[in-house]
Amino acid sequence: MFESLIETVEGGYQAKRHRDLLVAIWEQERWFDTPHQRATAEMARDLLQQARLSDVRLAAYPCDGRTRYQDWIMHMAWDCPSARLAFADSGQVLADREQVPAAVAYWSGPLASADEPAVAELVDGDALETITPEAADGKFILTAKPPVEMKRRLVAAGAKPLAVVSDYLGEGRGYTEQTTKWCNTWSDGPGGWYFHADDTVMAGFCLSPAAGKLLRKRLAEEPTLKLTGYCNARLYEGPGQNVTAVLEGTDPSREVWIFGHACEQGGHDNCSGVSILIESLRTLKELIVAGKLARPRYSIRMITTEECIGMVAFASRHGDLRRRALVGLNVDAGGDPAPPDHPYVLHHGPWSNPTIGWAVGGLICAVLRTKAGEGWHIQHKHFVPSADDMIADPGCGIPAMWLGKGGTSLGYHSSSDTPDVCSDDSLRYNTLLTAAWAYAMASMDERLAAEVIGPATEWIDENIIRPGADDPALLPRWVGGRMLRDLARWGVSHSVYEPAAAKYAAADAPPLPDLPTDGPRYIRSTWGTCTFETLPAERRRDLSRWSAWITAGLYWNDGRRPLPAVERLARAETGTKPESSLKNAFEACVEAGMMVQDNSGNYPRT
Repeated sequence: MFESLIETVEGGYQAKRHRDLLVAIWEQERWFDTPHQRATAEMARDLLQQARLSDVRLAAYPCDGRTRYQDWIMHMAWDCPSARLAFADSGQVLADREQVPAAVAYWSGPLASADEPAVAELVDGDALETITPEAADGKFILTAKPPVEMKRRLVAAGAKPLAVVSDYLGEGRGYTEQTTKWCNTWSDGPGGWYFHADDTVMAGFCLSPAAGKLLRKRLAEEPTLKLTGYCNARLYEGPGQNVTAVLEGTDPSREVWIFGHACEQGGHDNCSGVSILIESLRTLKELIVAGKLARPRYSIRMITTEECIGMVAFASRHGDLRRRALVGLNVDAGGDPAPPDHPYVLHHGPWSNPTIGWAVGGLICAVLRTKAGEGWHIQHKHFVPSADDMIADPGCGIPAMWLGKGGTSLGYHSSSDTPDVCSDDSLRYNTLLTAAWAYAMASMDERLAAEVIGPATEWIDENIIRPGADDPALLPRWVGGRMLRDLARWGVSHSVYEPAAAKYAAADAPPLPDLPTDGPRYIRSTWGTCTFETLPAERRRDLSRWSAWITAGLYWNDGRRPLPAVERLARAETGTKPESSLKNAFEACVEAGMMVQDNSGNYPRT
C-alpha cells in the first residue's frame, strides 16, 4: 500500500530545486556561528512564506548560556568572522577560517587581532604528564586528541594558554589528509557539549592531518618553534530560533510533526535534513493547490531546531502545540549515499511510548525500496531516543522516529561534509519518505486504519516481536499491541484494531508480568534526556546524557512504578545488564531538582 501516494508525491518533487536549496543552506550553515544561523533561518522562513504555508515564523529562545528548559541549558551566542594560525617565521598558514570554517572550535574565544596577532611558543601538551601554568601559560598548546579534551586538562590545571591547537581527525569515511575535524563542543565539564556562561573562554584551532604533520615536523626540528595567530571571535547573550511552518489540515486541532536540527556545518549533517523538511512541506502544499492531493485530515507542522536545545525550547515554550502533536519524525541528515553496506536507518523507540507511526514508516520504506533499486537502502532498528526525538518520552507525549545514519556518513563532522557528498537518490527518497509518512499520518482515519492493520501486523511480526519467553521477548508483545491501539488517538474505532492488538497482549496487560510493586518511587518534574549539567563535575562524571540505560529508565519512570520495576523494564528494552543501578542516576536527578522521591507506598497493584 501507499504506492499511489508515493507516486503522486514523486510527481511533484523537483530534484534541481532541492539541490539548489541544499547548497544555499550550506553556504550559510558551514560557518556555524549565530549570524549565519540566523540568516539560514530567515531564508527558510521566506521560502515557506512564499509557499503559502501557515503559521510561518521564527520561534525565538535565548542563547544566553544560562536559561534552562527541562534539563538542557541554552548555549552562548557566538560570532567569528575570521581566524588564522601560521608559522611566526615564514608566515605559512596552518589554519584559516575564511578558507576552512572548521579551522576554529565552535565557541572559540577571542585571541589578539588580525592587525596585531599573538606570537608565542608551541608546546606539545600531550607530552606533558602533568600540565602546569608555568608550562602552558601564554603558549600555543598542541594536541593530537579532540581539542576539548586538552581544554579541560588546561582548565583543571588553572593554566591560561593562548590557544589549543589540535590536528585530531579520528576514524571515519570520506576523510583525507586535507580534512579538518569540526569541533562542536567547548564545554569545561565531563560529558559537556554546549558552551555555557560559566565555561572558560579559550581560543581553539583545528588543523588538517597534513597541516599537523608539517607542524609536528617543524616542532621536532625546532623545540622553541613559534606560531602566530588571532581569532576574531565574540561570545555574547543573543538570540536562538526555531523555524516552524504548518500545512493546514481540515481539522487543525491535531498535528503531525516533522523536524530536524539546523545550525550544523555539514552538507549531509544536517543541511540535507533541513532541505528535506522544507522540500517535503512545500511539495505537499503545491500538490494540494494543484488538486492532486486532498487536504490531510490533520495539520503537518515542520520545525527546524538546534540539536536538542532547540526542540526542548520549542516544546517547552509551546505547550499548546505540544499537546496537539500526535506523532513525529526526526530527519537527522538525509543526503549521504545509501549503498547496501551503509544504509539509512529508520529508528523506532522508545518502547515505553509505542506508535502506529513506526509501522506506517516501515510500510512506506518497503515501497520506496522497490522503487529505488540499488540507489537507496534502508533498515529498521530499535533505539532509545536522546536527541530532538526525546519528545517521545511519555512525559512529553509525542512518539517519534529518527531517520539518519549517525557517525557513519561520509565526512562526518568535518570539512569534508559538503553538498558534494550528498546523493540525488538519497535526497529524493528521503524526501518521499518524509512527505508520504507525514501525509499518511495526518490523513489517518477509519478507512485508512482498516487498510493498514494487516500490513502493520506483518511489519510488527518482522521488526518488533522476538522469540522466547523471557523479558526481552515478552516486552515486545506488549509494544506490538500498544502500536495498534495507538490508532485510538486518531479516533479509530475499537473494533478496527483490537482483534489484531489482542493477539499480542490484552488491553489491560502490564508491560511485563509480575512487575515489582515495592521499592522507592521517583516523580519527575522534567521530561527528555537528562544532561546532569547543574551538578558538580565529580557528581556527574559517570552520568551520560547519551546512556540508553539511563534514558530508558527515565522514560519508563511514570511516577507510579517503583524503582525495581523501572529497572526491569529498562533492562528488557535495552538488553543490557549494567553494573550500576538506576538509583545513582535517579538520586542525581533528585539532587538536580528534576525528581522527588515518594515513599508513600500507594503504588497500584493492578
